[in-house]
Amino acid sequence: MKIIKLVMSVLLLGTSIYTPSTYISANAHTPNDTERIYSIVVDRFLNADASTDEGVPEDEDSDLRFGGDFTGIEDNLEYISSMGFTAIHLSPVFDFAEDDHLGYDVESYESIDPGLGGAEGLSSLVEAAHEMNLEVIVDVPAVSVGGGGTVAELNVNSIYSDYIEDKDLDMLDLTDPAVQGDYRDTIGEFVDEFNIDGLSMMIAQDGIDAEEILPVGVKTYGFRTTEEVSATGFDHMTSETMRQALSESYATVDREVPELPESEHMLLADHWFSERFTSHAVEENMFPGTRVKQLMTYLYSHTGPISMLYGTEVAFNAETIPEIHPQMDLWTDQEIVEYMEHINRVYSDHKNAFTGNLETLHQGDGHYITRYHTNDVDFILNINDTSETNGVNLDLGDVGEGKVLSGMLIGDMIRASAPGEYIVVLDREETELYAVIEESGFNNGYIIASLLIFGGFAFFIFFAARKNKKYRANMNK
Repeated sequence: MKIIKLVMSVLLLGTSIYTPSTYISANAHTPNDTERIYSIVVDRFLNADASTDEGVPEDEDSDLRFGGDFTGIEDNLEYISSMGFTAIHLSPVFDFAEDDHLGYDVESYESIDPGLGGAEGLSSLVEAAHEMNLEVIVDVPAVSVGGGGTVAELNVNSIYSDYIEDKDLDMLDLTDPAVQGDYRDTIGEFVDEFNIDGLSMMIAQDGIDAEEILPVGVKTYGFRTTEEVSATGFDHMTSETMRQALSESYATVDREVPELPESEHMLLADHWFSERFTSHAVEENMFPGTRVKQLMTYLYSHTGPISMLYGTEVAFNAETIPEIHPQMDLWTDQEIVEYMEHINRVYSDHKNAFTGNLETLHQGDGHYITRYHTNDVDFILNINDTSETNGVNLDLGDVGEGKVLSGMLIGDMIRASAPGEYIVVLDREETELYAVIEESGFNNGYIIASLLIFGGFAFFIFFAARKNKKYRANMNK
């Protein structure tokens, strides 16, 4: 009996110290520069505070306010964070006209719009966001509200242009030194008062320099609605060409997936003044949920900042204002949300992948494979956005022998078919992220824990045996 117990203990110890080839990064949950931004039209997110509803019509009109407020966002910060976003991006919050919902028809830069919750509501939201390690970025339009030089010719897309014309807005000339100083001071006071982390601007004229018009000490993001407009000085800028390429690529299958750019580029598929990404998928008669999943996995794989417009996770679909800014639906099918939570958990555990240099290994119509070279463990991103199962023979001769590709999104495990060669096969419309790791090994943590358990168990057996021996001796007396 003692021998059986001893053998069982040894077997338990053996299974504890030998671990399968599942990679867990040593850098899991450490800070990184990857920014994932959730963009919100405040009035259209959630009406959680009826006391701020003055000016909200009883009969819903898509051109007018719906009553969304800062409280509605604050109540759902956990929802936003769980999908992996590190910042919330708010539409303009300054006091704006009652017949506007987006906030660009600014009436005063001196106060926060009471319909959104006023200064108190914004302060509460910023404080709550910071407690959850979420940064707050605010969009700052450059609208003339009391004179000052205005720009005669704007360089924007048709959606932005139609909106400006409909609201009869005069945009400030941000190349005028006098305007630059006043605007920078005004925005600087706002940033200081509310502890804002970042500022964004929809670039409307050529030749502006963010360093001349925005205060120092905050991150700055420039959004272009046309590739023809030029600007400098922003920490990150979007490319309208890249945005359109992503929208068209992920609208359907078998289209070339753009190479992931360098980290200074900001990626997105839609913004305040663009058609919704989902509209492209609907036009191609594709299932929006799968299209959004594939797109978001690509975006989350970027080593630089990304932005997603609220409602993409529930597949909002529209092409013009105000329809592209519907009221948020937090109670619909959560399939996409749950998938984003999943990829967030995986990518959060392997943040060191985003410190690596990229190398394209394969690129065809809808099939893109890239490698992240890091100082620790290399990663392989395999995107099969085609209409069929695809396999590719990868030559990774420099990784050494005894390595496997350990899948972390789906769970694939790929062993070498020959020294340094791996055949990666993936079903249609799926993405996998592999870590290139040793096939198996001993886990020191498990060894120590198992030895403690084994030692305690052995002591228990020894003590029980002695006690049993004494008991039998007493019985035989």
